[in-house]
Parts: sequence; structure tokens; C-alpha cells
Amino acid sequence: MTSEDTSTHDSGPAVGSSKETPSTLTKRRRTPATSMLVVTTVLSLAVGAGLGYAIAHSSRSSSTSTPGDAPIIDGISKKTVCKLVSDAMQQQLSIREASPIAEEQGGASCYLLMTEDDAVESAGFVVAFYPTTESLQQTVDGTDVMPEKAEPLLIEGRAAARQVLYGDTWKAQLTVDVGDGATLYVERFGPKDSLSERELRRSVDDLAASVLQSQKA
Repeated sequence: MTSEDTSTHDSGPAVGSSKETPSTLTKRRRTPATSMLVVTTVLSLAVGAGLGYAIAHSSRSSSTSTPGDAPIIDGISKKTVCKLVSDAMQQQLSIREASPIAEEQGGASCYLLMTEDDAVESAGFVVAFYPTTESLQQTVDGTDVMPEKAEPLLIEGRAAARQVLYGDTWKAQLTVDVGDGATLYVERFGPKDSLSERELRRSVDDLAASVLQSQKA
């Protein structure tokens, strides 16, 4: 189960255009969303079941979440992505900083840090929205990551897949099919042994459920 995780959780694409010169912030915050996409590629090749496969499989078996459904989340951009997590929820999670990041092809991510921005070992969440399969796959790189096998599940009646990665940083990563090819992505990350496996899984499940419930409201 344990594997060497060569990525970090403190890097992200530039806050503006993806063509901007990388800054310290950019280098620190790129990988949370990227690592999930790497997971998809590696699992698809290694065990024939990446996150995308698990989502599709769950979708076919779920009467409430099918690929042709109208998306329940729409119109998300860099300006609005952090609003997917309510102020009350951010306060409950002890979020100190919420930083929106624009992705290519309409995707957007919000990095929710529970630690100081310059902390040696960061902890927090990533919430991202990808309107299409292409936008979800855009940042795949060649990093060799060997996570646990994806677990298919339902979040608020939506087909989802969850994985946990172990290394110096522990990560739980969850993708949820929100309809018509769009995907909600939620990640929890923190230093090794800073929280239990159960807490990792439950934290992403609960946050994703909160986001979906707020959209229904």
C-alpha cells in the first residue's frame, strides 16, 4: 500500500494566464490537481482502472448519475471556484487562506490552506471543477505515482471515485461526476501520519457532499 510519492501539495498554475512565468506560488501549488490526473493515467496503465474508469463504471450502475445528465455545477471560473466551499464550511475546516487558480480549457481550482502559506509542511484541501473530460486530463505529467486502487462510491447520489496516496505527504483524492462530462474534484492533503486513513477518506467525502448539497440549495 505504501509507495513513494514524488509530488508535493504546494504547487499550482499561475493565478493568471497559464502562460505566465512561474512564481514561487506557482511552483508551490501546481501538483494537487495534477497528481490526481497522474493517478488516472498510472492506474489505467497498471491495473486497468483509473479514476475515469471508476466514475464511468459507477455511472452506468447508478440511476441518479448518468453521463448524459445536465451538470448540477456550471459556470465555475477562477472568480467563483472558491465559493463552491461556503464561508461557514471554510471556517469549520479552519481554512486560513483560499486561493483561486485558473486552469486551461475552463477548469478552475481553489487551494484551501489550513497552514501558513510559508509552512514547511502544508495541510489543507483542493476543490476544483472541470467542465469537460479534456479539461480534467489537461495537466497529466510523467510523474511515477503508485496509489491505492480507486474505490467507486456514491456521493449525494452521484458516481464518484476515491484514492489515497501515501508518502511524505498523505493525500485523499475524490472525483465526482456532476453531469454531462463535468467533474468535481476534492483533495485533502497533509504531512505523513498527521491524520488517519479514515479521516482522509471521510474528509473528502464530507466536503464533496457539502458542495453538492449547496448546489442543490
